[in-house]
Amino acid sequence: MRLVHFFLLAFVLTVPVLRSLAAEPILKVIAPDKTLTFTADEFAALPHTELKLPAQGDQEERHFSGVTMRDLLARAGAPLGDKMRGGGLMTGVIVHCKDNYAVLFALAEFDESFSSRTILLADKEEGEILPPSAAPFRVVTPGDKRGARSCKQVVSIEIVSLAKP
Repeated sequence: MRLVHFFLLAFVLTVPVLRSLAAEPILKVIAPDKTLTFTADEFAALPHTELKLPAQGDQEERHFSGVTMRDLLARAGAPLGDKMRGGGLMTGVIVHCKDNYAVLFALAEFDESFSSRTILLADKEEGEILPPSAAPFRVVTPGDKRGARSCKQVVSIEIVSLAKP
């Protein structure tokens, strides 16, 4: 009976900790004029897209689910669509990872008028939450011949202007 009480007490004490962790921001999208933060629950509530990567080399076909980078960048006010000209064409997107790995994309790569591919910030692979080696997010870049830009453990996305003032 003592063991049951111990586990019950441990559970009661753990629930508030888990709730507070769920309320902690796990992603920042940093734009020149504003910064968006997302908790796990807030990210999960965003419209998700399914993306299938074909078999390549020794890897089988893989299925990912997440939010399109285009949607996240638009929420942050990135100059997409009709605004993608001039300075918008000198704008980059830096994806930062937990281990200080970072990748630079041109903003135009996410704009539908420049590219028809969908780049995804995935939170699930094969219907399961990403493993700790990739969580909380990974970038999925279909069409890249090398996987170097499909970075893992993404913690922030930064929109930067490379235009000279």
